Amino acid sequence: MLKVFISIFIFCSVVISAQLKITQGNFSMKSSPYNAKIFEKSNLNIYYQFKFLKDAKISQNPREGVCILQIGENYSKFSDTKTLEKDSLSEKFSHLESVGAKEMNQLFTYNPLWSMESLKSIVDKKVTYQKRYKTKYEYEELQPELKWQLHNDSKKILDYSCKKATVKYRGREFTAWYTTEVPINNGPYVFEGLPGLILEIEDSQNKYHFTAVGIDKKPMDIYLRNGKEILKISREKFREVEKTYHDNPGAFHGKALNEDGSPMVVKSKPLLYDPFELE
Repeated sequence: MLKVFISIFIFCSVVISAQLKITQGNFSMKSSPYNAKIFEKSNLNIYYQFKFLKDAKISQNPREGVCILQIGENYSKFSDTKTLEKDSLSEKFSHLESVGAKEMNQLFTYNPLWSMESLKSIVDKKVTYQKRYKTKYEYEELQPELKWQLHNDSKKILDYSCKKATVKYRGREFTAWYTTEVPINNGPYVFEGLPGLILEIEDSQNKYHFTAVGIDKKPMDIYLRNGKEILKISREKFREVEKTYHDNPGAFHGKALNEDGSPMVVKSKPLLYDPFELE
């Protein structure tokens, strides 16, 4: 029997990181269009506290956020709750003739820690991913095959009895805790394939950690943005873009020109490249 937990605190307890601000005044720009494809409504939503340790060699203090797994009859979607809130504002502002500093500052408030969105099609076993590096990129693949090892260890999460399982996935080793009390084949991101819902999963280096903190049955739109600006590419090409961004993030922020009008090569300090999927 499903136990329903509503953890309102998760939306207000996450520490808000430094935010970009626009100077107040007469700033104004044309509002951007908002386009999204709604696949269906969710009938179950699981909220996960997400902890991300960027570099264990420098700091032991992880950044924290909240992700949501929306499950419907034919689709499920995993994303950061701040992505949903930002999209909701974007849709609202798209109906305005123009937006100013007030609206833009509201949008900058929502900076998702888990920036990858993944939509699973339960019927054809495909996963569609979207992530933004200035441009929003999209790629699709078949649901990755996960070869789980089941263990006898057990513990309680949200008052559910959970069992342990381990798996290797694209260069990392993960430990998951799942419950057969919720016999749903699903979990955070692409993880599934166990005889119950995954309520916790963590990699062996303690860099990525998802723990369920709340469950509700509120119907929510399961959707993906589908504007003309979204660039659909292959997974291989996406990984090239991801690596290029981390090597030189400055090249992704606008276009700079020399005096003669030729493109200026913008160089900036590289970012740590340690993606969730190493392979």
